[in-house]
Amino acid sequence: MSRAASACALAALLLAGAAQAQTAPAKPATTAARPAAAAPAGGPQAQIEKTFDAWDRNHDGVLSREEFRAGWIQLQRSLVLEARLRQRFNALDADHSGALEPAEYATIELVKRAGKDAPPLARFDANKDGKLEFVEYVQLVQALAPQAGKDAKDTP
Repeated sequence: MSRAASACALAALLLAGAAQAQTAPAKPATTAARPAAAAPAGGPQAQIEKTFDAWDRNHDGVLSREEFRAGWIQLQRSLVLEARLRQRFNALDADHSGALEPAEYATIELVKRAGKDAPPLARFDANKDGKLEFVEYVQLVQALAPQAGKDAKDTP
């Protein structure tokens, strides 16, 4: 499950909890309790817990409205950034193979801008198949444009 999907699942659980809390007067509607651990490591529950922990800034096991709001805004920004990166990746993938081959790698603005100092494609090719899939492309953008969004065509 992707981070975005995990966060959406967390949000759905929290929204469902908030709706239930509105009908149960004993619980305050301003907070959501930490989800219970029951799933194996790496499963959807683990992803939800990881997201919850990231959103729970003061680590008290409860999400305040402010923490939830901040987490939700961060999630929305991440989704927008991912969509922009996906759009740029698809534009660079001239042969529509779902990956960037060496010739396509050379057309990446961040690579062109780095010139002779540009890292080789192999540096980001985690599965060593000679091309970059989207996840590997995101790693490249993060490495070459750590302040994404400033002025690079490859960054959102």
